[in-house]
Amino acid sequence: MRGGHRGSGSLVVLTVISLALAYVSAAAFVCESGYEGPTNYAKIQSGRVAEASGLASSRKNKGILWTHEDMGAAPLIYGISLQSSPPGAIVSIIDMKGVTKHKEKPDFEDIAVAKCPHLPDQDCIWMGDIGDNCARLQSNGQAHALDCGGSYYLYAVPEPNITRHEPEGSSAEPGDVFEVQLLYPFTGQYPHLAMDSEALVVAPDGSKAWLIEKRLQQTDPWQSETPARIFETSGDLRNTTSITNVDLELVTSINNPDGVRITGADLHPQGTDLIIRTAYHGGTYLYTLDVPFDFTTTRYHGRIVRNSLRQSQPEAVSYDYTGIFPDQVGKGIWHVSEQTGGYQNLEYVKCKDYFSVRELLP
Repeated sequence: MRGGHRGSGSLVVLTVISLALAYVSAAAFVCESGYEGPTNYAKIQSGRVAEASGLASSRKNKGILWTHEDMGAAPLIYGISLQSSPPGAIVSIIDMKGVTKHKEKPDFEDIAVAKCPHLPDQDCIWMGDIGDNCARLQSNGQAHALDCGGSYYLYAVPEPNITRHEPEGSSAEPGDVFEVQLLYPFTGQYPHLAMDSEALVVAPDGSKAWLIEKRLQQTDPWQSETPARIFETSGDLRNTTSITNVDLELVTSINNPDGVRITGADLHPQGTDLIIRTAYHGGTYLYTLDVPFDFTTTRYHGRIVRNSLRQSQPEAVSYDYTGIFPDQVGKGIWHVSEQTGGYQNLEYVKCKDYFSVRELLP
């Protein structure tokens, strides 16, 4: 009998260890319990953001989301307040025209928030002038043109302090902007060609950035898998001089979820969870990285949020750091549409967990 008790004890110990290991594995998901359906939390209280193309949640300014418009519009960054009355007012505008004067029509497609690569311990708003319809691959997998003559840029703009949440609050030109031109490897053969991208993610320390391809489905049927390339900036951007060139390196490709083109993305600061927004009927999808910030270890987990509100032209996605819902910090998700005319709904998606990721971070 004593021997039997020892066996039971060993089994209990092994079971506890297995459960602990399972919990550690599950902890790779910043939202372990899944997501609720989206709700319309607020509306952008202006028609100025005619075609919102990117979205980023400030970690420096409570209640602030940063957004911008698509190609052809003025190169402005808009600070949207969730603490204004009503929520959704534009309370800050950063004018990038003086910075982008070397390019007649910058195609800003996505935005992120991370540390500045050139200013230690300061927060920056990162802007990706990375779109290029000419470089988009056709449905047969062939490029529209081998050399579109496009140019691509990455900017890091020091994030201003937002102290007032009144409509049309402050407008200013950015100071001390970090700017690099991004160079794709070019051999004239796929996959070493320039690409059309609408998804930019940045390491929280400002050392690296990644571009994810916007790609049409390759073959019929509609939901066939299509590889979307991911390029990474070479070297450490913190050791890079501004106004210079940075090579892009192809690190991997991921299948377009449900065959739908990728229009936005956000990488969690832990470096393990990547959320991707797709156009049309798609939604928001989760990928995880087995090794933090190593995109060669990317793993697909499926759709986590449906476009159940039938958002017109789903475009941008961001993890939530606004503090509007304290238990959702680093877990909740924001969406915005590219619908024309402004006054877009700001969709919010709650995680079913009962604590925020901030409680787990050191």
